[in-house]
Parts: sequence; C-alpha cells; structure tokens
Amino acid sequence: MSKNTAKKRAAGGIAKRVSGPLGSPVASAAPASPGSEGEHELAWSDVHSQWCLSCRDGADGDVVLYECSGCPRVMCGRCLAIPSDSRDLAGRPDVLFWCLSCHAGHTNKVPAPYFGFYTGGPPTAGGKPAFQDFLRLKGTFEMASSAVLAAAPVAVIHFIVGDSKEIVTPVPLLSHYLDHYFPNGGYIYLEVPFDIATHKGIRTYTCAQDARVSKLKSHLAHGGRVFAFFSDHSEEDSGWLFAGKEKGIFVAMSVSQVLCTVLGPYSGVLQGAMMVFLVCGSVVAHDDAFGELQQTVLDYNVGSVIIFSATRFQPLVAMNFLLALAEQVIVEQLDISKAFPGLLSLSSCLGQHTKVILMIREVAHSVHNLLVTQFARAHMQTQPWGIAVPGQCPLCGSTNSWSARVAVRGACGSRKPDDPDQAPVSRYLYACTYPECGRVQGKPPYKFHIEKPPGSLVNTAVTKTSSWFQSPSTTFPPSLMSLPASCGPSDTKGKRPRSMDAEVLTKRIWI
Repeated sequence: MSKNTAKKRAAGGIAKRVSGPLGSPVASAAPASPGSEGEHELAWSDVHSQWCLSCRDGADGDVVLYECSGCPRVMCGRCLAIPSDSRDLAGRPDVLFWCLSCHAGHTNKVPAPYFGFYTGGPPTAGGKPAFQDFLRLKGTFEMASSAVLAAAPVAVIHFIVGDSKEIVTPVPLLSHYLDHYFPNGGYIYLEVPFDIATHKGIRTYTCAQDARVSKLKSHLAHGGRVFAFFSDHSEEDSGWLFAGKEKGIFVAMSVSQVLCTVLGPYSGVLQGAMMVFLVCGSVVAHDDAFGELQQTVLDYNVGSVIIFSATRFQPLVAMNFLLALAEQVIVEQLDISKAFPGLLSLSSCLGQHTKVILMIREVAHSVHNLLVTQFARAHMQTQPWGIAVPGQCPLCGSTNSWSARVAVRGACGSRKPDDPDQAPVSRYLYACTYPECGRVQGKPPYKFHIEKPPGSLVNTAVTKTSSWFQSPSTTFPPSLMSLPASCGPSDTKGKRPRSMDAEVLTKRIWI
C-alpha cells in the first residue's frame, strides 16, 4: 500500500461552498469604467521593436536596425541589400525608412516595387525613393506582414489560488519564454497569489496589491498591453471558484465573488486585456457560473477571454497552445480573432482533451457585448464535428470495434450551376463489428448515428487527420432584459451575499 503524494494537476475538484467570506464585512472594489478604455493606448512614435521583422534577430556588432517611420517594426541590415555606397544616405536623419509590412499594406491590391528609403516624407505622403533602384531583400520573410515582434511594453499578470505550490500551471514557463523577447526591459511578470476565504484574507490580499498595481501602472505609463492568466480550481457541483482554504480545506465561492475580489484592485489595468482562465469546465457547464464569469468580463472591460470546457482540465496539456498564443498574439501582436484558428491547428493534443471557448468583447450601438464562440476538435473517424464517438460498445463492451463511418448526405434540393455534385453530409452511421455483439441479449449488433450540428469546419485548422469545428457564435448577454447580477458597486458594495440553502453550505472535502 502506498500513499499518493503527487500534486493535483486538474484545475477542478470538490470544495466546501460558502455564501461569503468569514469575518467582518469588507467593501468590494469597483470595476473599471467603460469610458476609460483608451487610457493606455501606445504612442508608436516612442517605441520600436528590437527584433527584425524578417529574420527575428536583433542588432549585433555592426548590424543596424532600421526603424520604420510608419509603425513600430524594424528591419536589419542583414535582410536589406543596401548598396555599400548608399549606406551613409540610408542613415541620414532626413531619410525615412518604410518597412516591408507597411509597403505590403499599401500595395496589396496594386503591386509596386519596394524602395524602402524615402526623402520628403513617406510614400503615402508624396515621398520620393532615396535610391535610384528598388531595394533588394535578402533571406526569407518568415512572418505575416501584420506581425510586430513585441514593440510595446507587455505585462503578464498571473492570478493563482494559494500560490505556485498549490496548483500546477504552465504560466511561469511561458513567462520565461516571453522574457527573452525583452532583453532591454519592456516586459514584466507579476504572480498574484490569493487566499480570500475570509475577510481577513481579503484585507491582506487587497493591501498587498497596492505595490503591484503601482508597479504595473508605472510600467504601462506610456502605453502597452496586458495579458492575464487565472489559475484556479472550480467546484464540480456548482462551477464556483476556489477562494482559498479554511482550516486547511479548500473553500469555493460564487464566480462573481471570487473574480470581483481578486480582479478589483487591477480594474484600471485590465481594460482591453486578454485573459486565459486555466480552470476546469465546471464553470462553463453551469449556466449561472458561466453567466457570472461573462458578466464580470464585461464589467472590467476585458478585451478577450479564453476558457476550456474539459471536466477535469489539465493546464499542462495546453502548453503548446499557450506557447503559440504567446508567439503570435503577444510577441507578433496578431489579432486574436484572426489568429485563433491557426493556433488551434497547432494544438491537436489539446483538442483531444478539451473544447476551447473564445470570447471577444464588441461594441454595438454603444452597448458592450461578448461574442462567444466554441471550437471542438473534429477527427474524421473518432470525433466528427467535435462529437466524440463512444470509446466502448455499450452492448457488448468491445473497444475499437466501430466500423468505418458511413456518410449520409442531406437532400439536394434545387441545384445551382456552381453547386457541388454532392449534397453535404448530414449524419454518420456506425456499427459494432464484434461478431458476438448483441448475441447474449438476443439483439442485433449495436448501431448508432451522429447528426451534424450547426457550425462549420475551420479551414485554417485542418490537418491530414483532424480539424476543428466552430459552433455558431452567440452573444452575451442574450438580451438586456435578462442580465445576470453585476459585480458593480451599485450591486455589491456594502451588501452581504445572498444566503444559500443548508445543503449548499455542506462541507465538501477536496480530493
């Protein structure tokens, strides 16, 4: 007999649920104001990237980085074949450099030669080429033309229940990776542990954040971007988040209580930020809990959110996905909604473990909403349209016994000249191939079918054996008449949380 001493890796579990922290009341922090959204807009003229847009390398020895006059990107002298007799001209202060990305953005419809260096202003303002011949490029252009390579200051905040010893998370490794893109500063990583199971814990936590928030604001004084990770467990029967420990046992509280308390001191820096919730899918599975999370995201003006739906989500499985996210969204600064399908294509193992939900804040007619989209891995045989084929026949218990799927196509209806020859598949049929299946029960071999749900395959996330299925996006809140309770000051300040039924307050041991 051995004792299991391994750390719990899944971001879920069972905990004691309480309606509020123990001790004297503490006023909750106010969320961010929607009107201050542009407080930390970056002044591009004040900062440029330290890495060449073409080769991703920096300046070493006599290598020169040429700063673009139209954006924060740079290109190095290794990737630009500047004639030796023109290098002095290229370095003159009255000569402007126009990077390949800016050139591509203004010539994508009508191609034009790339001259790179101009006098009298940029080419869009009547500037003239500084060289007689076009500028020749050396090497391979590795990235999307919209990539920036971490020009703006970046702050990563890691909110984590207890501390890094309480929960296994890939965020510290991710931070170590990002730090190398800022050799001369510009990157800050803050680990923010919390234990807010009591009002004493809330006071301790709130006071401890003053120095961290001041450090963040100083770092972002001239603009920058914030990325936040929230590592926590969730209570399986309710979707509530773990708030901390009471007498050595984890305590869970409502999603809005935990998030408002933990995020409150950071309301001024979370506007427009991207957040990744490394918690189990219980938060998503329970409508009340998921609604509170979405409402809190809106209240704090968070720009985008990623969350996972696995019942026992293992954060380490998301390591490749998070590294790709850091590379393309944090370092290259690509738009998350456009880059997301490509990120999924690099994360097939993640798709075998969980579905991924992306939430993007949008403004329509001065109303802030969340556009919520779910992505599920779609395998040709085992998980069509993101719906998993059973791993075992329920009739005979055989595994790996399903026949090759049989496609059933929908009604063709009226045809147009450019329609494909065949109608799209509407369902797949499967049958158990074990010869004795159903014989004991006096039944025929087990058969079942899977209907195609609404949605479509993401073309940019298709590989030889699998792809990702995107469900139709929904909007939160669905209507202004059914808004969930907000964590704004008018809703919670000075009020005690609602009391819960006795059975809800029953202690649950975390295992």
